[in-house]
Amino acid sequence: MPQEAVMRALLLVLVLVLSLGPGAGAQESDNLGIVVIDAEAVYRESTALRQLQTDIVTQREAFAEEIRGREEALRADSQKLAKQQGILSAAALAERRKALETRAAGLQRQVQERKAALDKQWSEGMRRVREILIEVSQEIAADRNADLVIEKSVIVLVKPEFDITSEALALLNKKLPELKPKAAGQ
Repeated sequence: MPQEAVMRALLLVLVLVLSLGPGAGAQESDNLGIVVIDAEAVYRESTALRQLQTDIVTQREAFAEEIRGREEALRADSQKLAKQQGILSAAALAERRKALETRAAGLQRQVQERKAALDKQWSEGMRRVREILIEVSQEIAADRNADLVIEKSVIVLVKPEFDITSEALALLNKKLPELKPKAAGQ
């Protein structure tokens, strides 16, 4: 996270705390309840995201293998066409070359579409995990009577008892144990 963004976040937290003033919320408590979460660690360790990543990598590898075969066929057809250059008429050669170029362009378009579909699956999976992580964070904050949940990346030092990362990860994995990707291209 850029230093400027960290400073802005810290300033925002400071403004929030100061805006509460002495005695703000005194009906409930004299202390502001704060918990901290390392969302990046939760994303890294989430069983759902790990499984989704494995599934997407498997799909990418299978598709790459399929593409290698189709590229080899295109190369073979291109070499065959080059050998036929002296035999075919100019019109027939141009027609076959155009058909070969059309196949190559179609293959390239299909590669781009599959890549976009896999990227979309990852983005949708991340969005879903973020939604559940927010729900889980809210639940933990309510259980601990915390008024504020702060991302650990903007904190310099925090006592371990304020860190809810492990608890949030466990709840997230319980609520969302897996994300099943659609087959690429669907």
